[in-house]
Amino acid sequence: MDVNEELRETESSGKIVLGSNETLDATRSGESKLTIISTTCPGDVEEDIRKYSGREKVPLYYYPGGGKELGLALGKPFLVSTMAIIDTGDSNIRELGDVLDEDQLE
Repeated sequence: MDVNEELRETESSGKIVLGSNETLDATRSGESKLTIISTTCPGDVEEDIRKYSGREKVPLYYYPGGGKELGLALGKPFLVSTMAIIDTGDSNIRELGDVLDEDQLE
């Protein structure tokens, strides 16, 4: 699966939220179907997202690039350190959550 291609499809046909506060809110409420964290996400934000993703059983995916790369993958001209997928649209992005280790959810 080409993660960047699926991210672009999700962004164009589904519903996503970007940014630490919005992602944390969507994860905490269980609204997120998949939460994505870049390698440059601040540690305290990652810790909070992990805590709530475990509590709400929201799968996490660690994007292999930083915020710049994740932003570019989404066609955004800014850094994206975290994002939540609310509606996958026509993408298969949810499959990323199916391949994650259970130990990512605490």
